[in-house]
Amino acid sequence: MLMNEYETTLVLRPDIGGDTIEGALDRVRDVVAKDGGKLLSIEHWGKKKLAYEIQKHTRGIYVQANFLGAGPLVGELERNLRINSSVLRFLTLKLSSGINADERESTDYVKPEYEAAEAEAAAPAAPAAPA
Repeated sequence: MLMNEYETTLVLRPDIGGDTIEGALDRVRDVVAKDGGKLLSIEHWGKKKLAYEIQKHTRGIYVQANFLGAGPLVGELERNLRINSSVLRFLTLKLSSGINADERESTDYVKPEYEAAEAEAAAPAAPAAPA
Protein backbone atom coordinates (compact mmCIF):
# COMPACT_ATOMS: atom_id res chain seq x y z
CA MET A 1 0.00 0.00 0.00
CA LEU A 2 1.33 3.43 -0.93
CA MET A 3 1.52 6.08 1.78
CA ASN A 4 2.90 9.56 2.32
CA GLU A 5 5.97 10.22 4.45
CA TYR A 6 5.59 12.90 7.14
CA GLU A 7 7.86 14.54 9.68
CA THR A 8 6.44 16.11 12.85
CA THR A 9 8.60 18.25 15.10
CA LEU A 10 7.31 18.92 18.61
CA VAL A 11 8.39 21.57 21.08
CA LEU A 12 7.50 20.47 24.61
CA ARG A 13 7.51 22.53 27.80
CA PRO A 14 11.00 22.56 29.38
CA ASP A 15 9.74 21.95 32.94
CA ILE A 16 8.18 18.53 32.31
CA GLY A 17 9.75 15.25 33.39
CA GLY A 18 10.70 12.17 31.45
CA ASP A 19 7.40 10.42 32.18
CA THR A 20 5.41 13.28 30.67
CA ILE A 21 7.64 13.32 27.58
CA GLU A 22 7.16 9.57 27.16
CA GLY A 23 3.40 10.02 27.62
CA ALA A 24 3.29 12.52 24.75
CA LEU A 25 5.36 10.21 22.55
CA ASP A 26 3.15 7.23 23.46
CA ARG A 27 0.17 9.26 22.26
CA VAL A 28 1.94 9.90 18.93
CA ARG A 29 2.67 6.17 18.60
CA ASP A 30 -0.94 5.24 19.42
CA VAL A 31 -2.46 7.65 16.90
CA VAL A 32 -0.11 6.55 14.11
CA ALA A 33 -0.77 2.85 14.81
CA LYS A 34 -4.54 3.29 15.21
CA ASP A 35 -4.94 5.09 11.88
CA GLY A 36 -2.95 2.50 9.93
CA GLY A 37 0.34 4.38 9.73
CA LYS A 38 3.88 3.22 10.35
CA LEU A 39 6.21 5.03 12.74
CA LEU A 40 9.69 5.21 11.22
CA SER A 41 11.73 7.00 13.89
CA ILE A 42 11.65 9.28 16.92
CA GLU A 43 14.64 11.50 17.66
CA HIS A 44 15.19 13.56 20.81
CA TRP A 45 17.03 16.79 20.09
CA GLY A 46 17.10 17.82 23.73
CA LYS A 47 16.41 21.12 25.45
CA LYS A 48 17.16 24.15 23.27
CA LYS A 49 16.70 27.90 23.42
CA LEU A 50 13.61 29.15 21.60
CA ALA A 51 13.87 31.93 19.02
CA TYR A 52 11.11 33.79 20.88
CA GLU A 53 9.17 33.34 24.10
CA ILE A 54 6.22 30.91 23.95
CA GLN A 55 3.81 30.84 26.90
CA LYS A 56 6.50 32.51 29.07
CA HIS A 57 9.07 29.80 28.22
CA THR A 58 12.42 30.67 26.65
CA ARG A 59 13.55 27.04 26.22
CA GLY A 60 11.83 23.93 24.92
CA ILE A 61 12.38 20.19 24.51
CA TYR A 62 12.53 19.29 20.82
CA VAL A 63 11.42 15.89 19.51
CA GLN A 64 11.11 14.80 15.87
CA ALA A 65 8.93 11.91 14.66
CA ASN A 66 8.96 10.48 11.12
CA PHE A 67 6.07 8.30 10.00
CA LEU A 68 4.15 6.96 7.02
CA GLY A 69 0.40 7.43 6.71
CA ALA A 70 -2.56 8.88 4.85
CA GLY A 71 -3.92 12.43 5.06
CA PRO A 72 -6.54 11.81 7.79
CA LEU A 73 -3.79 10.49 10.08
CA VAL A 74 -2.10 13.90 10.12
CA GLY A 75 -5.34 15.65 11.08
CA GLU A 76 -5.94 13.25 13.97
CA LEU A 77 -2.33 13.51 15.18
CA GLU A 78 -2.42 17.32 15.12
CA ARG A 79 -5.77 17.33 16.95
CA ASN A 80 -4.22 15.21 19.73
CA LEU A 81 -1.14 17.44 19.92
CA ARG A 82 -3.29 20.58 20.07
CA ILE A 83 -5.13 19.39 23.20
CA ASN A 84 -1.95 18.21 24.98
CA SER A 85 -0.91 20.88 27.48
CA SER A 86 2.75 19.73 27.40
CA VAL A 87 3.12 20.66 23.72
CA LEU A 88 4.08 24.29 23.09
CA ARG A 89 4.29 24.06 19.28
CA PHE A 90 4.33 21.44 16.53
CA LEU A 91 4.85 21.38 12.79
CA THR A 92 4.07 18.55 10.38
CA LEU A 93 5.67 18.44 6.94
CA LYS A 94 4.91 16.11 4.04
CA LEU A 95 8.30 14.85 2.87
CA SER A 96 7.26 12.58 -0.01
CA SER A 97 4.32 10.67 -1.43
CA GLY A 98 3.82 7.25 -2.99
CA ILE A 99 6.03 5.38 -0.50
CA ASN A 100 5.58 1.63 -0.13
CA ALA A 101 5.29 0.96 3.61
CA ASP A 102 6.70 -2.56 3.30
CA GLU A 103 9.96 -1.27 1.82
CA ARG A 104 10.67 1.29 4.56
CA GLU A 105 12.37 0.11 7.73
CA SER A 106 11.66 1.68 11.08
CA THR A 107 14.51 2.35 13.48
CA ASP A 108 14.32 1.08 17.04
CA TYR A 109 13.38 3.68 19.62
CA VAL A 110 16.08 4.27 22.23
CA LYS A 111 14.67 5.89 25.35
CA PRO A 112 17.05 8.59 26.58
CA GLU A 113 18.09 8.76 30.22
CA TYR A 114 16.12 11.78 31.39
CA GLU A 115 17.11 11.63 35.07
CA ALA A 116 20.85 11.61 34.35
CA ALA A 117 20.62 14.64 32.07
CA GLU A 118 18.40 16.54 34.53
CA ALA A 119 20.71 15.74 37.48
CA GLU A 120 23.78 16.99 35.61
CA ALA A 121 22.05 20.24 34.71
CA ALA A 122 20.88 20.82 38.30
CA ALA A 123 24.21 19.96 39.98
CA PRO A 124 26.49 22.97 40.53
CA ALA A 125 30.01 22.79 39.19
CA ALA A 126 32.65 21.75 41.74
CA PRO A 127 34.88 24.64 42.85
CA ALA A 128 38.45 24.53 41.63
CA ALA A 129 41.14 23.64 44.19
CA PRO A 130 43.23 26.63 45.30
CA ALA A 131 46.72 26.67 43.83
